[in-house]
Amino acid sequence: MTSERFVISWVTSSKGAEIGNPWLMVLHEDRGWEFPGGSAEEDEDWDVTALRELFEEAGLLGTAKAYDECLVEGGVVVWVEVDEEPVPEPWISNDPKIAEVGWCIEVPGNLAWDASEVEKVRSHDWSASETLGS
Repeated sequence: MTSERFVISWVTSSKGAEIGNPWLMVLHEDRGWEFPGGSAEEDEDWDVTALRELFEEAGLLGTAKAYDECLVEGGVVVWVEVDEEPVPEPWISNDPKIAEVGWCIEVPGNLAWDASEVEKVRSHDWSASETLGS
């Protein structure tokens, strides 16, 4: 299942509906705000990569629910749901390249990506994607 594609974690909380369904982003010290993610290790499936990168960059564990290979050019987006309560305060990552981690209800400034790409992932209908149960 793995390839040379990068993997992005679209992270939501099972406890976020009443506060606007926030999603998680990380502030990379060089690139700006982006979704957690990275490259798959040898023989690592996309869902495993997404979960590993989420833990390394944000310190969170979750469940990979679905993935989509057509949302971003050259990459795979994996929807991961966590059971953590979204909080308004950012926190520090254990990854030295990540300045902070935070929940978003609006697209932040200083993006590594174009805002339209974030909105495309944010508004994606995951019921039409390949489902997982990691």
